[in-house]
Amino acid sequence: MRSPGLRIGKIRGVPIYLTPGWALITIVLLVIFTPTVARALGLDLVPAALVALGIPLLLAASVLAHELAHGLTAQRLGIPVREYVLSLWGGHTSFHDEIGRPGASALVAAVGPLTNGVLALVFTASASAVTSPAAALVLSAVAYTNIFVAVFNAVPALPMDGGRLLEALVWRVSADRDLGTLVAARVGQGVAVLVALVSIYLGALRDGQNWFTLIWGLMIASVLWQGAVGAARVATARRATRDVDLGAWAVPVTVLDQLAPITSLRGVDGGTAVLLAGPDGRPVAWVQPAAVQAVPQDAIATTPLSAVATALPPEALLLTHTGSAAVAQLARAARAGARFVVLVGLDGRALGAVDIVEASRRLPR
Repeated sequence: MRSPGLRIGKIRGVPIYLTPGWALITIVLLVIFTPTVARALGLDLVPAALVALGIPLLLAASVLAHELAHGLTAQRLGIPVREYVLSLWGGHTSFHDEIGRPGASALVAAVGPLTNGVLALVFTASASAVTSPAAALVLSAVAYTNIFVAVFNAVPALPMDGGRLLEALVWRVSADRDLGTLVAARVGQGVAVLVALVSIYLGALRDGQNWFTLIWGLMIASVLWQGAVGAARVATARRATRDVDLGAWAVPVTVLDQLAPITSLRGVDGGTAVLLAGPDGRPVAWVQPAAVQAVPQDAIATTPLSAVATALPPEALLLTHTGSAAVAQLARAARAGARFVVLVGLDGRALGAVDIVEASRRLPR
């Protein structure tokens, strides 16, 4: 998978990435705050810009704290976290799998805005305690920014954290996660339209036109709309794949030792997928028929199966064989470069193999 940006560190085994978009938001914030700092402190442009630079830096730390709150809470609940990303529109925390319980989902979502609320109090208190006017100005600006982030993120609409809370509430009441996602996504679309209308009014229709407000507001509305529409599509796709059973599309498998010669394939049915087992008996590779056919006849008896095999990524081993969760794992295996997935039992034994391309054709649209 392509890296989302520059890796700047790791916390509890989870990498942290900084995307080029954060450089852009830093420039935007400098453009916004430098004149204000210059007027308030009576500074020239360059010293004012250096003071104003503290705002995006502290804001980046605030965003990271917000995302860490999500991730560390998830890890505490036994949910594996894949990465933290600081991007143009703030940041996001990615998980290896979807959170499967409404209560856990709500808790992981709620700690984000709460963290920003706490940070707002900390920065406000710090602004009152410091003696430097420049430090007080920067800390106050970051405090107000955290208040805005906390309030806006708590709006019960996807893709905000408040939308996850609404999703979890509907999910808990109805026992239907997809219904919760659809409800929160539709509210999110409504919020996106509202943000667009307010931006048009404030930026273009009200006396004293402000094109910066208009453009920035419409960009935020666009991001909110896309996030809400994406969430609705995911929920719709999950609903459509609830009855999918990958086992119905599986072909038989035979598992052989990696050091076994190619001659071990004699007697194996042509419709059977040949897998190679690792030391623990779990499948680690699959034998490519085309590679077998390319081996010269005089070398077949001495060539091990491992020489004509392709490694199976861990994502290609599926314990879940039915429903939308299985389809999601199928997609992850495809992104990892797998040609097919192997359905395995709780004991690690291979039960069958499913061609990813063929399965994709059969999935409900």
